Amino acid sequence: MKEKSKNAARSRREKENAEFLELAKLLPLPSAITSQLDKASIIRLTTSYLKMRAVFPDESIYLHIENDK
Repeated sequence: MKEKSKNAARSRREKENAEFLELAKLLPLPSAITSQLDKASIIRLTTSYLKMRAVFPDESIYLHIENDK
């Protein structure tokens, strides 16, 4: 039973890590930066980015950042 629990936890962590990596790739930052972020930083930057998008809905201000990728 303990082995089954360990495998379930390992599988869950792998899925979580894959989602964190995917989320980091969606941030308007160079991959050299996003590949070095820890989970807390990914969440913090994503939250800040979404708040910024809500305050400044005009997408043209993001073109400069996204073109630097």
